[in-house]
Amino acid sequence: MIKIIVTGSSGFVGKHLINLLKKDFRNRVFPLDMAQADITKFSQVKKYLNRIRPDQVYHLAGFASGAGKDHDLIFRVNVDGTINILKSLKEIGRPVKVLLASTAYVYGNTPKCASENVALVGHSFYDQSKIKMEKEALKYQDENIQIVITRATNHTGPGQRLGFVVPDFCQQIVKTKSGGKIMVGNLDAKRDFFDVRDCVRAYKLIMAKGNPPAGGGEIYNIGTGKTITIKEILEKLIKISGKKISYKLDPQKMRPSDIAKNYVNAAKLHKLGWKPKISLDKTLKDTYEFYKNNL
Repeated sequence: MIKIIVTGSSGFVGKHLINLLKKDFRNRVFPLDMAQADITKFSQVKKYLNRIRPDQVYHLAGFASGAGKDHDLIFRVNVDGTINILKSLKEIGRPVKVLLASTAYVYGNTPKCASENVALVGHSFYDQSKIKMEKEALKYQDENIQIVITRATNHTGPGQRLGFVVPDFCQQIVKTKSGGKIMVGNLDAKRDFFDVRDCVRAYKLIMAKGNPPAGGGEIYNIGTGKTITIKEILEKLIKISGKKISYKLDPQKMRPSDIAKNYVNAAKLHKLGWKPKISLDKTLKDTYEFYKNNL
């Protein structure tokens, strides 16, 4: 039996990961969300981890991109929360492998496809918190704690909450009658989109085959190596809906992005045997249908 803790288990990615992990009868999966422990409280985290004594930890919990402007809160959750988990595991003192979900946004704007050794650039508090999380976390790697770090590009799919571009478009399109018009923001940004179900497959594979070198955690990019504009995403979703919908730029939604283009080279992950299986068109169709059936 493999005892696995998934932090952020009730979140978008966490739910998909747990569904995948539970397909293997050898896995016993334990959630870690606010119902079990507040990751910003060391005593709560240690008590829960000591009860489970996991073999693996997938650390997905944290503020997501676009979380807001509260610097202290973002760093307390994304950095201090991670340290509390690793410090607890260190004090427990048994072998454990830990996957830390970082982000491809640590590369900032990428005119060229970014490999894992590209210099890191933190534009937002979120990006900066992930850079610091990576740096501080690696101090805890020792003979018992193996750490792998993932830097995924934009992953979407059914169940993603509102506040992200694909579900936000889906909601507007579902609620708009054919012949209507929707208001949108900046459509020029280019992103490397892929399916959340492919993302959690990558997590599972990295945990199984990714081997941290002595003295530091191994880092794996996750993405397609291709970009698509937000405008193309919108137009694909309108086509999927079968409606005749037009759109207009809303000056109030026109927030300039510090990152015009973001995509990664996942060659290192490909060597482990991963390739995205789900086309972007299917991802968008599944996400649209989810919102069509759940609004």
